[in-house]
Amino acid sequence: MNKTKCDKSSRKHTIIKVLEITAMAFLILVSIADATQIADVPNSSSNNQDHLSKAYENEIKTQDTAIEINPQDAEAWKNKGLALVILQKPEEAIKAFDKAIEINPQNSDVWTGEGLALIELNKYDEAIKAFDEAIEINPQNSDAWDGKGLAFEALNKPEEAIKAYDKAIEINPQDSRALKYKKTLTNTEQPAIEALNNQHIKVMYNQHIKILNG
Repeated sequence: MNKTKCDKSSRKHTIIKVLEITAMAFLILVSIADATQIADVPNSSSNNQDHLSKAYENEIKTQDTAIEINPQDAEAWKNKGLALVILQKPEEAIKAFDKAIEINPQNSDVWTGEGLALIELNKYDEAIKAFDEAIEINPQNSDAWDGKGLAFEALNKPEEAIKAYDKAIEINPQDSRALKYKKTLTNTEQPAIEALNNQHIKVMYNQHIKILNG
């Protein structure tokens, strides 16, 4: 394979990885808040990504207002961080998560969000440490186990990745992410991040729109 093809393949895999991470952050965000309050998103399949970006930008504005009223609102800092992960602004997200941790270091979702942001920055060892913090606070946090598995895959540690996915499945047998990741890892030895395809991404965005529309 020539260098051009390798570069294109690498870019494609990076894009897919980032989309998967942002999807995880999105699911955490809507699981802790009324999704209909995040944004009023029109059901337009041709402009889904633009609508989603606006939705998360509006979410950040909402959280900034809450922070202005109460700078010690850890939930607002957390939600802002998750929205920033979704918008692929990991450096800003980490600043928000760090503030949330400073206020309340015992929130498992905050540490999970920080781990996702660190994966976006390719800081996999640091991401694992963040996921471990999340798991120590809440061992039943399947999102943290999923994220930890992805970080281990990125470090080319498939055995450790499978252990993390197994734990996520043990906690939630219906965890489609962990099931998919483990299957692609054990059956093809191709990283789950790279095994995702465009159809999966399309479905992911459609799910975002459906949830946001309530």
